[in-house]
Amino acid sequence: MPSSAPDIEFTDAPSSELIDFLTSKINQETSEHGQASPFAFYIRDNHGSVVAGANGFLIYGTIYTDQLWVDASHRGQGLARNIMDKVHAFGQSKGCRFATIQTMSFQKAVHFYERLGYATDFTRAGYVNNSQCLFMRKPL
Repeated sequence: MPSSAPDIEFTDAPSSELIDFLTSKINQETSEHGQASPFAFYIRDNHGSVVAGANGFLIYGTIYTDQLWVDASHRGQGLARNIMDKVHAFGQSKGCRFATIQTMSFQKAVHFYERLGYATDFTRAGYVNNSQCLFMRKPL
């Protein structure tokens, strides 16, 4: 007798435990290539509020920054550059050969990443308002 398909659950706010579970399972299946592991850097103000941060993954010889954010009232002070310098140094300390990010063509971040030494590897078209997603890379 055929078994019924399992129920599929959806969440648009996954817990860190669920993300860690999925990462662990993928790492078990790809152990001969190394492991993926998350990282995060944050900057807090004098009141303890996060005013800037970045997160991403160390993944198979590279460091991928998924998100970089600086509060609007703290922009222009070098916080993003400071964080990305820490990301790059961390990647180097873990043996990463290059760093990667992706950003949208309409975001001001494109020029920021270029000033940090990133170059566009490829672009993917088809996003809102004829924009593109840029996949960028920097040797470490």
